[in-house]
Amino acid sequence: MSLMNKKIKINTNDINFGGTSLKGYVSTTYDKLVEVLGEPITDIEKSTAHWNIEAPDGTVATIYDWKNWSTPMGEYEWHIGGHSEKALWLVELLLGTPVLAYECYNVSVA
Repeated sequence: MSLMNKKIKINTNDINFGGTSLKGYVSTTYDKLVEVLGEPITDIEKSTAHWNIEAPDGTVATIYDWKNWSTPMGEYEWHIGGHSEKALWLVELLLGTPVLAYECYNVSVA
């Protein structure tokens, strides 16, 4: 059975997103996120839009903007948080959009 045939929690009060950290980025629009995930949580410190997601296997992912004065509406590199890199897989699967791991994004070329 595929993940898409199972119950995925989005923005429910029982998702344990405490202790998540930056794992990567996904380039997409606010409208695409709302289309797939529904309306965001808007009362998170240092974020104007935030989604908490939990897969049936317990993988937790968060998608959020960071330190913006207003919610980005156009194409934006949204932050992906999680307890592990499995969060990247979950976001990529849900959005159908490639993600970039933080380790790859943060590499400088000499």
